[in-house]
Amino acid sequence: MKIGMIGIGDIAQKAYLPVLTQIKDVELHICSRNQETLSEISSQYKLEHTYSDISKWLASGIEAAFVHSATSSHEEIIDQLLDHNIHVYVDKPITAEGESSERLINKAKSRGLILMVGFNRRYAPPYSKLTEVKEPNLIVMQKNRGHLAADARTFVFDDFIHVIDTILYLFPYEIENISIKAKHKGGKLHHVILQLESEEGAAIGIMNREAGTSEEKVEVMSANETRVVKNVSEVYTHKDKQILDYGSNDWEPTLHKRGFHAIISAFLKAVSAGAENYDGYERDLQGHLIAEKVVREVMGK
Repeated sequence: MKIGMIGIGDIAQKAYLPVLTQIKDVELHICSRNQETLSEISSQYKLEHTYSDISKWLASGIEAAFVHSATSSHEEIIDQLLDHNIHVYVDKPITAEGESSERLINKAKSRGLILMVGFNRRYAPPYSKLTEVKEPNLIVMQKNRGHLAADARTFVFDDFIHVIDTILYLFPYEIENISIKAKHKGGKLHHVILQLESEEGAAIGIMNREAGTSEEKVEVMSANETRVVKNVSEVYTHKDKQILDYGSNDWEPTLHKRGFHAIISAFLKAVSAGAENYDGYERDLQGHLIAEKVVREVMGK
């Protein structure tokens, strides 16, 4: 299978190249305007197919492509890939706007092509354990950072969208109401609280960019137990005043723990199976539309 990759930055080098270059039957074609990076990566992984010209890369015969370029370039690149009948995997977000993200999802769907967003937490084993909690009544996720207030659109679409997608993944009920609280001051978004509500329960997503530290924590509560994951690695169950520590396998690679192996495999399998069997369009659209709602509400639009 001929697979393309465009944008060879930090995330591509840390999370995707180490996995894709180890998969049998994948012929990787990488594209970057940075000739020095191309040379380094092709030498490191012994890659034969490298391109600095996107038109030549698009015409190379690739069946699917991983897009790891800057968010501002996503829309143009995805449009070109879809126009060349190439399936797309893109780092979150699709674009930094709900409307253009929706347009690209609809375009992919109408052309019989897959457009999948890289929400790796859906595939992380610790978060899979959270889905085992039956009939949850409250879900709380926090993804905090220290001293990183940012403009609302960047804050939400580049980072908080991970929280949005994760609580959507964990919340098994139909959403009846959405509420948003935030601190937006001096043109910067400092924190945001999103609540999804249904008759059966609620899911709360929190991001505080003035928390003094970087931390990620998810709690899924039910009448029988509360299950907690810290920093996408440690899993605990609280039940009857006891705490069960699932521990973590120190020998398990970080990329596996964080779901990258599984999400890459899922995309390649989806490409092989065909778009008619792919069910991720509405899921990814929902997350991007909620992100747009958060931005507009925070900005008072």
